[in-house]
Amino acid sequence: MEDFYKKIENAYDDLSRGLKKVANYLLEEPTAFAANPAKKVGEALGVSESMITRFCLTLGYKGYSELQQEVRHYVFNQKRIFEEYPLSHKEEKERPFHERVMLHDQFNIQSTAENIKEEQFKQATASLADAEQVLIAGLRYTFSMAHWLTYALQSIGVNARLYRPDLDAHLDFGSKKHIFIVFSFHAYSTETLMLAEEAKRRNWTIIGITDSGIAPISKHADILFPVYFSKGSHSETAPIVFSFMNALVSGISIQEPQRTRQNKRTMEEKRLKQTFKL
Repeated sequence: MEDFYKKIENAYDDLSRGLKKVANYLLEEPTAFAANPAKKVGEALGVSESMITRFCLTLGYKGYSELQQEVRHYVFNQKRIFEEYPLSHKEEKERPFHERVMLHDQFNIQSTAENIKEEQFKQATASLADAEQVLIAGLRYTFSMAHWLTYALQSIGVNARLYRPDLDAHLDFGSKKHIFIVFSFHAYSTETLMLAEEAKRRNWTIIGITDSGIAPISKHADILFPVYFSKGSHSETAPIVFSFMNALVSGISIQEPQRTRQNKRTMEEKRLKQTFKL
C-alpha cells in the first residue's frame, strides 16, 4: 500500500467528519485525485477547496500537489501492473480468459500478503493454537468464508464453532483464550459489529478480517487483517481471503504438528465410517 493509505489509517479516528469524507473518497476513487485539481475534487465532494488542502496538511503533506504526486504514482503503477494481465477484447486471444482472471487474483493475493504484518500473523496463530474456544462469524457473502475456516480449524484440533444467527443467542463468558473471529466487509453488518462489542466486553480476543484498516471492526479488533484489492468488486475478495485463511490454518498446524496429525487421522476415520457405515 502507498503511504497515503497508511497515513489515512493512522489519522482516521482523529479526523473531523468533513475530513473523513475526503479520506473515504480518496480511498475509493484515487484516480479523481490523480487527474483533477483540488478545487474540482472539492466540487465533486461538495466541500471547499480549503478543506481538501487542510486534509493534505493534516496527513503531513506540504500541500495538495505533494499528495497528488504520490497518488499519481500509485495509479500509474496499478495501471502498469494490470496491463500485464489484460482483460481487454483486443488481447483476448493472447491469453485464455481463465488465466487472465486467475493472474489478476494472484496479484491481489500478493498485494495483501505483502501488507500483512508478520508479528500480527504470529500473534494470531499462537493465540488460536492455544485457544480454549473460537467463535467465527461471517454474514451474507462472508458466511462461506466463516464456514470454511470453522471446518479447517476443527480439522486440526481447534475448538471452533460457526456463529449462526438463528441458533446462537449470546456469547459464552470467556477470557483471552476465548477468541472471536469476525469477517466484516462493506456493507458492514451491524450484527457482527454488535457481537464484537459484546465479545470485547467479555474479554474475548478479537481477530478481524476486513477490507480496510479503518473499517468499523478496527475499533474492536485486537488483531486486524485488512484485505486489499485493486478494484471495488466484492467478488475479488474471496480468492484473497481463502488464501489468507489457508496460511492462517497452516501457521497453527506448524505450531501444533502432533495435535494436527492426530486430529486429521481421527476425522478421516470418522469420515470413512460415516461414508461406508463400517
